[in-house]
Amino acid sequence: MSAFAILLTAALLGFGIRNLRWLKGFAFAAILTAAFFALASPPISGYTADTLSAFFGRLMLLTLAAVILGETERINIVQTLFIGAAGFLLLQSTTLLAFVLAFETLSILSFILVARMQNASQAEGAVKLFIAGAVATGLIMLGLALFTLSGHPLNAPLNAPLGVLESIGLWVMLAGLFYKLTIVPMHGWAADSYALVRPAHAAILSGIAKTVVVVALFRLFDAWLIVSPLSINILLALAIATMTLGNFMALFQQRLGRILAYSSIAHAGYMLLAIAAVKSAYAPAGLLYLAVAYLFMQTALFLLLDRLGNGLSDLDLNDIKGLASRDRFAAFYLSVQLFSLAGIPLLAGFLGKAVALFAVVDAGYWPAALIALLNSALSVGYYAWIVKQLYFDDAKAKTRLTALTAAPAFAQLILLAGTLYFGIAAFSIFAVAF
Repeated sequence: MSAFAILLTAALLGFGIRNLRWLKGFAFAAILTAAFFALASPPISGYTADTLSAFFGRLMLLTLAAVILGETERINIVQTLFIGAAGFLLLQSTTLLAFVLAFETLSILSFILVARMQNASQAEGAVKLFIAGAVATGLIMLGLALFTLSGHPLNAPLNAPLGVLESIGLWVMLAGLFYKLTIVPMHGWAADSYALVRPAHAAILSGIAKTVVVVALFRLFDAWLIVSPLSINILLALAIATMTLGNFMALFQQRLGRILAYSSIAHAGYMLLAIAAVKSAYAPAGLLYLAVAYLFMQTALFLLLDRLGNGLSDLDLNDIKGLASRDRFAAFYLSVQLFSLAGIPLLAGFLGKAVALFAVVDAGYWPAALIALLNSALSVGYYAWIVKQLYFDDAKAKTRLTALTAAPAFAQLILLAGTLYFGIAAFSIFAVAF
């Protein structure tokens, strides 16, 4: 039985469980069962599209467990299981038709997830997410229509030479996908949506769903990109623009949600750069490493903001001043994940960027790698500024922050373990991607 079937069944049965503790236990049992079947499959070694997806899927299960552990609302637990099932369906997609159906399923579930709103700002974020999703769907459907006009079957892999009309259709589809991946110039909605919706929802949207789409996109489109030099040049330009704009805009933000939103945009540029290096043998390792690191880092940070702000999305730098003197564990979790995003050594974010940039240089695009390196150095500025507020500024007399309880703290520990482990154990990624 696949992880998709287990999570989908658990999500459907979860509607009938009214008690929060029972539902959490049931959800954990479902995730453990899915993990058992995933681990019982043949060992993952040597790069293929299937091993890439299988490895990432196992880590996604761990992240789903952390999200559910810190959740306080029944409906969000059920929706998390549904999104996990859709994520596995997308990771297992081998044809264009299967990919589009899984992607749209994930998109619809994302709309449903953010539909539970507590205030006007969260409603604004949800509406912007819906509008961006509608535009993305329209572009994907248009691209799919152009692709089918050539007569190429939708249920066949994209490994055969494609004509002009087919390539145009694929690029129109990619434009729609880039809306979801927050690639410049299709990024504007994310700066508001990620910052305005409930942070726990942003953790799922920007941490889990986004990385799933990136890995699935690489799995499906890599063969086409290898034989399309023009496409590579376009991807390089978009990646450079995305990471540069995201990092520069993050420098001028005060709200923590917006800083993380622009950081998310910048990291989409790094991942797109790894995809553009598809001709390198190191590209799968670089992309997988970036996706795994980002999965743990971004999910952890938004979940932490959710618990500190008690589900509200308007925390700013003033709110976290002196946090280390009130809640040293929360400050520690926040600092480590921020340093990982910045690319500090011995953390997953550092090795993710290092392997991705090596792949870019190996593919012959060293100027793009240099720009990415400068961008990474620039990002240290706003990450370090947040850490400075945590440890070196005086705490406000009155605070609206909520202390971490046992369950969210344990969820943070799980995600921290992933960030630390993949900051050291590069062999686990290399065994899959080579």
